[in-house]
Amino acid sequence: MQTNLCSEIRKLVAAHLTDNLRASGRGLQECTITLPVKTVDDRWVSVIVEEKYDYFVVHDGGQTDSALFSQGLKMSDADEQFNAAVATRYHVSVHDKMIQKMCRKDELSETIMAVAEASAVMTAQLVSARFVEGEVQEVQSRVSEALRLWKPDDVEIQQNVEIKGGLSTHRFNFVAKGKASGHRTATIKILPPSRPRDRAERYGFMQLDMRQTPEFKDWASLAVILGAEMWTEPALQIVNRLADKTIEVTSDQEAEVEARIPSAMTYLAAAELQL
Repeated sequence: MQTNLCSEIRKLVAAHLTDNLRASGRGLQECTITLPVKTVDDRWVSVIVEEKYDYFVVHDGGQTDSALFSQGLKMSDADEQFNAAVATRYHVSVHDKMIQKMCRKDELSETIMAVAEASAVMTAQLVSARFVEGEVQEVQSRVSEALRLWKPDDVEIQQNVEIKGGLSTHRFNFVAKGKASGHRTATIKILPPSRPRDRAERYGFMQLDMRQTPEFKDWASLAVILGAEMWTEPALQIVNRLADKTIEVTSDQEAEVEARIPSAMTYLAAAELQL
């Protein structure tokens, strides 16, 4: 009974794999194999096989990198390290933004699966990216409401603002722009707890770039640090040193951020405040 059941299940799985396996030619020496292996962004993985004299090159055509980019994931050093670790685990390499490996003909099946599995696992970064995005959106809604209640008549609140600095373009969650000399323009950046060192260094670069750009050098800055208990001390020091004011909230204090925004903004928007 047990043997018959296992045999039946094996046949069902084999039939599923066979029925959903696709192969299409791309010239005489190239073939695209699509396998029933799902990625986090709901794609079936495609692998390209190229014949090169007496060996084969198997790669993903850069589709994994393109998928991560199109989903808005900007690769940090930590992301690159994650991909490198995945590549090592599956005995493949990442070169020119492609997951790839060379092999002999008798190694093709194993190599195709290795490239496909590495491609699927690398998209797992989208899970944490989407979680972080959701967390930021929730806090951003709280901050937006707090700013609405705090806003003086001569201050304009702008949301999701891109500012072109001297070296790069920077994105802020909010800019409270003073319409008259009575209030100083202030920016708000919400920093989630994932990859704190990378986020701190990016924030530091952004602040230094803004201060070296004449148009923005006098703008004040507020950093809202989420999940502060998960940040390392060096990362916190970078942000605290370069932001004019910070609000650190632990994971169980996010609901309290609204109450702390008004006093911070009143302090930052004061015209006499100096950097």
